[in-house]
Amino acid sequence: MVELRPVRAWHPNTTGHDVNQLICPVYDTLSDAELRRYAAHPHNAAQFVPRPREMSAPQFVVTAVGRLGQALTAGAFIQDDRPAYYVYGISYVPPADILETIEPAHRRDRYLLLGLVGALPLDSIDAGQVAMHERTFADRVAERVALTDATGMSFAPIMAGYHLPDHRLNDHLEHRLGLNRRTLSFEGSVPPVVEAVLDGTTHRLWRIDEPDDLKAVHTLVQELRLLILDGHHRFTAAAQRYHEGRVSAPLTMLVEGQDRALRLLPWHRILPTTAASCESLVAAARREFPVVLDLETRFTVTVAIERLRAMHRDHRRGFVLHHRDRTVEVHGPDSEDVGADFDLLHSFLEDRLGVDPHELEFVRSPRRALDRVADGSATAFLLPDLTEQGIEDRAFGQGTVMAHKSTMFLPKVAEGMLFAPADGG
Repeated sequence: MVELRPVRAWHPNTTGHDVNQLICPVYDTLSDAELRRYAAHPHNAAQFVPRPREMSAPQFVVTAVGRLGQALTAGAFIQDDRPAYYVYGISYVPPADILETIEPAHRRDRYLLLGLVGALPLDSIDAGQVAMHERTFADRVAERVALTDATGMSFAPIMAGYHLPDHRLNDHLEHRLGLNRRTLSFEGSVPPVVEAVLDGTTHRLWRIDEPDDLKAVHTLVQELRLLILDGHHRFTAAAQRYHEGRVSAPLTMLVEGQDRALRLLPWHRILPTTAASCESLVAAARREFPVVLDLETRFTVTVAIERLRAMHRDHRRGFVLHHRDRTVEVHGPDSEDVGADFDLLHSFLEDRLGVDPHELEFVRSPRRALDRVADGSATAFLLPDLTEQGIEDRAFGQGTVMAHKSTMFLPKVAEGMLFAPADGG
């Protein structure tokens, strides 16, 4: 069974502190400039969760322990006095470069996502009830293990998707808080414990701690099957600690998988021309794949989005290879496996050409990819969308995982909004 336990979590102290100055984006999404900006505040979570690029891993862990201690001593974050489930609400507008990739009929002025947060004890999970869907980098996992061991904390909840056709869990949470998300508002009868705004996205946190509520939620969760959506490195780190004999119950946020506010996007790849020239990549693609089409038209962002939509709509496996001077659309063999597009590219770059995945840069949108390669110093690999159902079928049905950083889910939780003892308390 899946057991999600109530936990005594830490969250920003709303008394005497500017909550907006204490949180930051998830550690592995921060650029160097963003990290410096958030870490300018002495108690922001950017001080102790993400590792600055110029700092070694051992130095980072020692520094993080000290800065976390300073933040707790200063009262910037407080721990609740009794265990609870937490409801995490996120109200957001996708960035413009992502919004333009969404079909116009599916665009909304604002998206609202509601999730249930608790500790997920790994010793309570039955086989086949929790699955990951993409590979992880061993060095990044090791860094998260070291940080967890040193601080004793599980930072920022891992996001896991579930399916309940009758929406019982979400309906229960909305009823408990007096919410009706269909009005696109999080205004309810129960005020949030914390409310903060981060780069235009509103994050809210509520507590559920009445005995009857705890029992009802516990029962609803037990039979769920969870697909890890976001936080693969943190989940792998927690699993490694568990297999090494430590009690491990990472903070986890359960979200309904078919929620329209949950947006699934591919990570596009950038490869420097110092690693491989565009000409050599195209020549290798012609040797490996049955169809390589030269795109003669001027390759704008609009054209890129239209080509990728057509590939997705027509179930054409493959990717678009784009350099300043040339663009080709690559199609692989026919397959019913909707997850194969990423494996197709992964196998081509790593297995056939010997590219170290650490050499790749990952960008979130066609616009960012085209901007990045405009000077001719790199080649972009653009990928069509996948479906969450396809990813779930692959993870649970085949037991296989996709390439490193295959998918990006929006919205993202914020570092510092909620963290808890790594053993679940």
